[in-house]
Amino acid sequence: MPHRFTREELYERVWSEPMKTIAAQFSISDVGLSKACRRYGIPVPERGYWAKLRAGKKVQRRPLSVRGPGMSSEVVVGAGNNWAYRNQVLSDQEILQAAPVPPIFEREIDDVAAEVRAGVGRVTVPKVMPRPHHLIAKLLETDEGRRRKAATERFVFSWDEPQFDSPFEKRRLRLLNAIFTALTRYGMRPEVRGREARELYVQVNDQNVAFSVDDANVNPVHHPAENQRARNPSGRMKVIIRAWRAPDHTRRNWEDTKTDKVEKFATDIVVGLIMAGEHQYREGAKHRYEWMVERKAELIEAVRKRREEAEQKERERIARLEQERVDSLLADAAALRQASNIRAYVGQVKHLCAAGKCVVSDEDLRKWASWALAQADRIDPVASARFLSRMGGSAD
Repeated sequence: MPHRFTREELYERVWSEPMKTIAAQFSISDVGLSKACRRYGIPVPERGYWAKLRAGKKVQRRPLSVRGPGMSSEVVVGAGNNWAYRNQVLSDQEILQAAPVPPIFEREIDDVAAEVRAGVGRVTVPKVMPRPHHLIAKLLETDEGRRRKAATERFVFSWDEPQFDSPFEKRRLRLLNAIFTALTRYGMRPEVRGREARELYVQVNDQNVAFSVDDANVNPVHHPAENQRARNPSGRMKVIIRAWRAPDHTRRNWEDTKTDKVEKFATDIVVGLIMAGEHQYREGAKHRYEWMVERKAELIEAVRKRREEAEQKERERIARLEQERVDSLLADAAALRQASNIRAYVGQVKHLCAAGKCVVSDEDLRKWASWALAQADRIDPVASARFLSRMGGSAD
């Protein structure tokens, strides 16, 4: 079962007892726990730390580093790569029990940006590509395979032609190589997809940022298949960061002008990609908090309405029970009058027969009187004590 911690909580945990002990509690390996800590910048005790501590030797506890750009403040231990669990929406019961806490960002966004810029350093795009990044090397290797195949085939379809031979594509790969190299050096994970390398992403810790490097006439919002080589190429290159929830004031695109090429802004582009991950995290955290507050208010109101409805139903049930008791009381009173009438009637018949007013045998009179009085006893709520049973279903 995965467990959730803040970075601070997990940091305190791993410095309170050995990793193997903690890992066993989470049903994972100590290696897996170490990886989770490393991913979230949580230092762990070095080898021999606990032995030194038991021996009374002086040990030093390394401080928790600040949260990296785009990094979540929450750590999920034991979820592996289970994206669904990591992004799982809390159940209504969990939301009701939770006390939503507004996200607190320990550093100002400008301070984070300054730190990122200092860490990235100056990014340049040489005219001749130096050692290619492994993602670019793979693209070039695939293109070389297409080139060799084209040299041996009589007919070559455009699909099988090399993709990066034009001056624009060569320039584009040089820019991507510089961007990918700088991102990887800073600890981020760039990714390229598609035959023409038009689907570009960078994993900024826990945030995935999409971007495009293409002809200025290409609309990156469209499906990549619709953008295969701009219909009317302008020859101008444009870089667009397609980050969701990024503040409007942040720069997200760069384009060739008459005086400047996008290569001049390579450093800004790399910093912008990393900071887009931080913006996404902060905006997502704010949105999640606001949603939690709103959802909890909705659930509390729903609980209040259900309670009111239940109370109203209970009042109606009690009123219905009371009315049923009154109706039964009236029915019993009517039944008692009917039983009394029957008994009086039997007595009157016997009196008239005794006075010679009716011609019937004594045996027939006895049988009839016995039957009639039995019916009176049956409907008489007093003789049967049935009237007391009306008190059993108390409405209180």
